Amino acid sequence: MELARWTLETDPAWNEPRIAAQIKLLILDALGVAIAARDAESSVRVGELIDELGGNPRCTVIGRKDKTSLLSAILMNGTQVRALDFNDVQYFIKEGKLSVAGHCSDNMPVVLACAEYLGAPGSRTMEAIAMAYEMFGRLRTLMPFVSPWDGTSVSGLIAAAIYGRLAGFDLVTQANALAMGAMRCSTPSIVRWGKLSEVKNLANALIAQSAVQTAMLAGRGVTGPLEVLNDRGGLHQVFDPALDFERLWAPVSEPPFIMTSNIKPYACIGTAQAAVEAALNLHPRVKDRLGEITRIVVTMADLPMIRKQQAEIHRQYPRSREAADHSFTFLPAVAMAEGALGDHQYRDRRWEHEDIVRLIELTQMEVSEDLARRAPGAMPARIAVTLADGTVLTEECLFDSGHSFPDRGLSPDAVISKFTAITAPFIPQGRSQRIRAAVENFETTEIASLMALLQ
Repeated sequence: MELARWTLETDPAWNEPRIAAQIKLLILDALGVAIAARDAESSVRVGELIDELGGNPRCTVIGRKDKTSLLSAILMNGTQVRALDFNDVQYFIKEGKLSVAGHCSDNMPVVLACAEYLGAPGSRTMEAIAMAYEMFGRLRTLMPFVSPWDGTSVSGLIAAAIYGRLAGFDLVTQANALAMGAMRCSTPSIVRWGKLSEVKNLANALIAQSAVQTAMLAGRGVTGPLEVLNDRGGLHQVFDPALDFERLWAPVSEPPFIMTSNIKPYACIGTAQAAVEAALNLHPRVKDRLGEITRIVVTMADLPMIRKQQAEIHRQYPRSREAADHSFTFLPAVAMAEGALGDHQYRDRRWEHEDIVRLIELTQMEVSEDLARRAPGAMPARIAVTLADGTVLTEECLFDSGHSFPDRGLSPDAVISKFTAITAPFIPQGRSQRIRAAVENFETTEIASLMALLQ
């Protein structure tokens, strides 16, 4: 009951100006990556399915004229936010070391679709977003670093909490919604390791869709196992009680989790953002000398998560889009060669081209405690390129341009520039400006009018 009570309360921190500004930037970023992903393979396939299924047309599908059901909108828009591996990323301290928490904006489509369905005002929707981000961080701290479960597992609880809060559930109904949402949590970590598959783009959306469905059932009086977190027959293997469940409903402390939410300037894994930025800064100096390169050393922070990712052989020599956008060898190579990293760099299986394969084979990965020390809360990188004449060219990036500093949040210029660039091929400039204005005035904007701009 305590967790349910917390999800319904309004913490004073959620109405602070800095958090309101951060929420708006994260909404804009999530909408931008969804618009940019409307032609991605995952988006197309899910779109075909929701067309076949049909449903009560109450909610907007981003990039489509026709509306669909609430549950289908969550699946479709959730897939689009994730399809290009371009949405936000959060880090947290796990067992004393910085690690990847996940991607809170996976649930931004849940908030927006539920708000549209329920007619919730912008101010309440923003509070739900702040709650969802904070809940994400707290639940992730209860999952051991070495866990068989994927971080998206937390969204069974979060998506149910979002719907219940926006629907105005009472305490008992919300508790049952969370209990049933928890039954949809457990997703194995293999979705994000090994031979990466397309389902990594759908994992969160599938969980969230199911969790909102259970919350809707709770709203009709269906009850769930309220002991699901505490009982040994519940989720002890996912959320470890020894890590202190009471932190789930504690007052918000500094910094609020949403203030540590970074955007990705580049369409790839979060831990490679700084490496890509360093590679792009090297591009002007190496673009005409790619054939002279004899060695590439990519040095990253000495952290357990980085060591684990560097050791993944399927990422070193990618064979799919999903593996390529997680590859610490391919990403710097293509960024140095082409001076860009976006969807275009994946379209023609660039990782299989002879010039890029050669650079991949020349790449050596290392870690550095010094980098980790100099960039707390970030995933820094340094790239050193050796040429045939012995010249060594080096670039270092401690904080990429999408980094959110806890005391001041994201750079508005970085978010707006990204949104403008990635949506330009899909929507006219005038509509882009109207979307930005609607998000800037989100507290007073009708959700339906914002969603109409996204069709």
